[in-house]
Amino acid sequence: MSTNDWILLVIAVVVALVVVAVLGWTLRNRRAERRRAEAERLRRSVEENRPGVEQRAASAERAEAEARRAAADAEAKAAEAERLRARSEEERRTAEAARAELDERRRRAEELDPRSAEHAERGDHRADPVPRTAGSSDQVPNTVPGDEAGPAGAHRNDQDFRR
Repeated sequence: MSTNDWILLVIAVVVALVVVAVLGWTLRNRRAERRRAEAERLRRSVEENRPGVEQRAASAERAEAEARRAAADAEAKAAEAERLRARSEEERRTAEAARAELDERRRRAEELDPRSAEHAERGDHRADPVPRTAGSSDQVPNTVPGDEAGPAGAHRNDQDFRR
């Protein structure tokens, strides 16, 4: 190969390298420009959608606050329900105690009244009738033990039977 051929070959290689470099630079710039355009499009999209997203976030915060209020109300109502339940339980116990006391008094009255035992033996749960006159009191006079004319041990329903 001659010197001119070598020079032409070197020039051809340098030109080819310059062409490849220019093509690479051009392609890289085009790709960078496309990426910048895509980034700008995404930024505009973000800015356009920001108010809607912020509105949804505010709505979610309002819903969360409402849920907290509802939970607090539910806790307050549950506490009130528990307080009412405890009060009703206490009233039930008081009523049962009063009922037991009344039953004990009734039993004691039955034990003390000798006529009650006589009527129970005969199977007669009504008191012997006592004649009443106009203006007489609803109360029957006390009787002496062994006297058969009194209503000792009579129940309230039995008093209606005498009238």
